[in-house]
Amino acid sequence: MKKLLFMPLACISMLSKAQTITVRDNSTREAVENVSIKDKNNVVVITDIRGKADITSLNKTDSLTIMHLSYNSKKILLGDNAKEISIISKIIMLDEIIFSANKTKEEKIDVPYTMEVIKQKDIEFSNQPTTGDLLQNTGNVFVQKSQLGGGSPNLRGFEASRVLIVIDGVRMNNAIYRAGHLQDVMTLDAQMLDRTEVIFGPSSTMYGSDALGGVMHFYTKNAQFSSDDKMLLKTNAMVRYASVNNEMTGHVDFNIGFKKFASLTNITYSNFGDLTSGSVKLNGYTNTWDRNYYVKRITNRDTMMPNANNNVLTGSGYTQTDILQRFQIKTGEHLTNNLNFQLSLTPDLPRFDRLAGDFKSNGDLKYAEMGYTQNRMLAAYTLNYDAKTAFSDNIKFILAYQKIDQDRYTRKFNANERTTQMEDVGVISANLDLTKNIKEKHELRYGLEFTSNDVKSTAKNVDIVKDSTYRADTRYAATNKMNTFAAYLSHAFEVNDHFVISDGIRYTNASVVCNFTDTLPFKFPDPKAVQKSQAVTGSLGFTWKAENDYKVSLLANTKFRTPNVDDMSKLFASGGSILIVANPNIKPEYAYNFELGISKIMNGRYKFDITGFYTIIENYLTQRDFQLNGQDSVVYQGNKYKVQAMQNTDRAFIYGINAGCQLDFNNNISFKSSINYTYGRYSDVKKDTIVPLDHIAPVFGQSSLIYKNKNMDGEFFIRYNGKKSPIGI
Repeated sequence: MKKLLFMPLACISMLSKAQTITVRDNSTREAVENVSIKDKNNVVVITDIRGKADITSLNKTDSLTIMHLSYNSKKILLGDNAKEISIISKIIMLDEIIFSANKTKEEKIDVPYTMEVIKQKDIEFSNQPTTGDLLQNTGNVFVQKSQLGGGSPNLRGFEASRVLIVIDGVRMNNAIYRAGHLQDVMTLDAQMLDRTEVIFGPSSTMYGSDALGGVMHFYTKNAQFSSDDKMLLKTNAMVRYASVNNEMTGHVDFNIGFKKFASLTNITYSNFGDLTSGSVKLNGYTNTWDRNYYVKRITNRDTMMPNANNNVLTGSGYTQTDILQRFQIKTGEHLTNNLNFQLSLTPDLPRFDRLAGDFKSNGDLKYAEMGYTQNRMLAAYTLNYDAKTAFSDNIKFILAYQKIDQDRYTRKFNANERTTQMEDVGVISANLDLTKNIKEKHELRYGLEFTSNDVKSTAKNVDIVKDSTYRADTRYAATNKMNTFAAYLSHAFEVNDHFVISDGIRYTNASVVCNFTDTLPFKFPDPKAVQKSQAVTGSLGFTWKAENDYKVSLLANTKFRTPNVDDMSKLFASGGSILIVANPNIKPEYAYNFELGISKIMNGRYKFDITGFYTIIENYLTQRDFQLNGQDSVVYQGNKYKVQAMQNTDRAFIYGINAGCQLDFNNNISFKSSINYTYGRYSDVKKDTIVPLDHIAPVFGQSSLIYKNKNMDGEFFIRYNGKKSPIGI
């Protein structure tokens, strides 16, 4: 009889199903992982990587609380047939997590640095065509663009070789990063990014040379494991068309994940057509961007063709292909291996500002062709070991190889010779980073870094009519080598719940060797230039946070930048009258920075913040008049040029202020705004005068009104900046 009664009960039990709920982002509709769902008895379930949670065990007679750090909490009543919940993201993050400040996971409120965090959801929502545009859209990064394919970020008055770009823990800055505008951030596909963290101000303690103005750390999407025995398959695709430049972009990425193996493939192709400028001109200003003529080759002769619509910047378009492949393999409970391959190909990027803006005295265009090829390849292996040992809680080791090909080509109007300068850079790097918590009050971060740059510089002239090739002057010394080795130690002491002390120290040893050969037209006193330098940098920061959501941070740190191959051995005709030549006798730059930041959050919805900084730079490198073999001017390629070179000045200084606010009026309407001001000068001892630094951005900022509801997200923003006066005014 008992068996007969048990069988129907068993059948009923088998037929009953667990209730599973899926939590999705309100705007992107993507599943949200790590969402807590709690009932009135404080029983909690967590969503998995698919955004799913089994809520069978919860008491659903009363409302359930839905919580996530990045989303507004909500209480809802769920019926037995409910399948899905949508949640709205926060504008103000009280417990925001960051990774870049000390190369480890920590709460943003505990660090004294000023930071900007761009999450994947923000990247997808803003839908920017390039990574330069993505940074500019924050309102706190000024981006210089002299051509459609340009984007040189400026952080606190520093640009190019004085700011550091890091991708997945690997530094991108190499031995030929120049002091002028630099477009390498454009080789990072915005569609492949998971998040971006920008650290404003010097970060030499953790990142070494070049991090004078700050660090831009880009994190690409990672391959995701499955949380159960089922295969995890996730696919995203996007097509974008922009009328302003006839841009056509296609993107696809797909993830295949199992419990111990995962693969992510990401492919993006962009075809940017010629940009169309605005038709409304400012009265009293010369519009140098009008494209009145363009060059067309007709029967082996260049012809200036009238442009039917001078607002169309003919010859500004380009194409770019980006590929990302990541594999993640779990080989133990605490051991994960990651393979990361990236390829970015830009075969022809026109230097439009020179093509359209440089004219001869007779009114002809100066150049018929000018542009460059920009290709980047990265292959990296990352080992992550998260078991606790006597000397670490986490170990990360990254071994990477990068290959960068940059070819510059130039052909003057009605000339048959096309000059191409080819720079091939190979970079091997190794990073070892460890963390250790001691008695819950102290956190140690320490590690080693090694980089080795090999630079080969070649050049050729091609007669496009006769199809003959012969030697040309190289941009750098023929072969160059740059090595760095560093060790660092960083420490955070949580004195109590309100006060955190941060400190750190770093030792760096660098060497640069440039071998000058007969590929350069000028003879130098020593055919081999060698420079060796050492630097010890440190930081000390205090963070005070109150229960009423005040935060006050004070930071003092030192920084440095060792001269690279571009600083020491470049030969470059700048404009029509200046020739920049090599100068091996330059010294590293050193800087001292002080900053104070104050922020206040009211009722969890209104945030106000302001940061002021002052930076002093010793041995600041700038381009100034120079003598080559006792001569202040030389004849080069048939023209007479004034000679200049990179040289150290006595001292420079930069100070500035950043202020912002974020206001969550309710769950649907928000407002945020920021403004930035920077001022910089250096001492010209020879002329006994104070000279403006040439990379200081004008006053700039951005204000946005954001609307979110159940069916739509929208943002209206205004971006603004002041006028930048010419150098010397």
